[in-house]
Amino acid sequence: MKTSLPSGSAHGWGIAGDYLRREIAALPTIDGVTLHCVRGWDLQPFEPADRDRINIGYCFFEDNLEVLAHTRDAAKRWDFMVAGSHWCEYNLRIGGFSATGTILQGVDPCVFHPAPALRSKDQFVVFSGGKFELRKGQDIVIAAMKVFMDRHDDVVLSCAWHNQWPFSLKTMELSSFINYRHAEEDCRSLLNRTLVENGIDTRRVLLHPLRDNTMMREIYLASDIGLFPNRCEGGNNMVMCEYMACGKTAIASDMTGHADVITADNALPLTRYRPYLYEGYGKGVWFEPDLEEVIESLETAYRMRHQLHRKGMVAAADMGRLSWSQAARQFHEVAQRLMQG
Repeated sequence: MKTSLPSGSAHGWGIAGDYLRREIAALPTIDGVTLHCVRGWDLQPFEPADRDRINIGYCFFEDNLEVLAHTRDAAKRWDFMVAGSHWCEYNLRIGGFSATGTILQGVDPCVFHPAPALRSKDQFVVFSGGKFELRKGQDIVIAAMKVFMDRHDDVVLSCAWHNQWPFSLKTMELSSFINYRHAEEDCRSLLNRTLVENGIDTRRVLLHPLRDNTMMREIYLASDIGLFPNRCEGGNNMVMCEYMACGKTAIASDMTGHADVITADNALPLTRYRPYLYEGYGKGVWFEPDLEEVIESLETAYRMRHQLHRKGMVAAADMGRLSWSQAARQFHEVAQRLMQG
C-alpha cells in the first residue's frame, strides 16, 4: 500500500504522516492501493495526482456542517474513508457516506512515557497545548487561569500555543471570554500581548516556542495538570494523548474526538457544555465547556495534586494502547478487504 501523506515534526499531520508511512512500509505490500491525507471539508485528497486504483482517505474535520454538503459526492470518489474519530465517522454516516470507519492516531511509547516529575515542588504548573485558536479553547484557559492564578500565588501557566496560520489565530476574535486584537505580528509577541491584555502576569507564564514534537516530553513532565477545554476535535488530539502517555492527568472536554479517549478513570472530564454554532472560516456545531466548571476542576486538581499520579498512571496505560503500528495494521486490513471485495 502506498501513502500520500504530509511530512513534518512540528504539526499534527506531518507527525502522523511520518509515523504511518514508516509503519505501513514494514507491512506486506498491497499493490494498487493508496492511503491519502484528506484536506478540508470538501473531502478532497491532499495530492490529487497520487490517486490509485483503490483510494482510502484519512480525514479529520471540525466544520461538520460544511462537510455534510460534500459527503455524498465524496462517497462516489473514495473507496473508503477512515475518520480520525467516531464523531467524524458519525457525521460522515449521517451525510450518506457509509463506507467509513474510525482509526485513532497513535502515540510513540519510546518518546512519550512516564518518568519522575521534573516540576518544582514550590509551584503548581498548568500545561496548555495546541495551536492558539478558538476551537482549541485557549481563551477559556486564559479566563480560567486569570481567576485561578489570582487565588493562588504558586500557580504557573505553561503553554505551547504557537500557531503558524494567521487565519486560524484570527478566529479568537469570536471569543466571548477574552479580549483579542488580531494583528499580523510575530506569534510569540501576539500571544504575550494577549495574555497581558487579559490580566495574566506573564512573569508566571512559560510561553514555549515551536519545537520538534520529540522535545515536548520534558515540558509535559514539568507540569502538574494539563488543561484541554477544546470546543471540538476531529481526532483524539495528539498533544493531549502524548501528554497523558507521560503519566500526566488532564482536565479535558469529553465531547467530539476527545470522547474516544477521555474517561473518569484517566482524566478529570468536563461535563457541562452549551452547543456552540461556529461560523467563521467554516461552519460547525461544537460544544463549549462551562467556565465555572473549568475553574472548579483546576481547584480540585490543586487540592488533590498528590493523588494525580494514580490517575496519570491509568492515563499512561490507556494511551499505551494507541500505537502507530496498530493504526498501520488497521489501515492494512482495510486495504486487504477492499482488494478482496
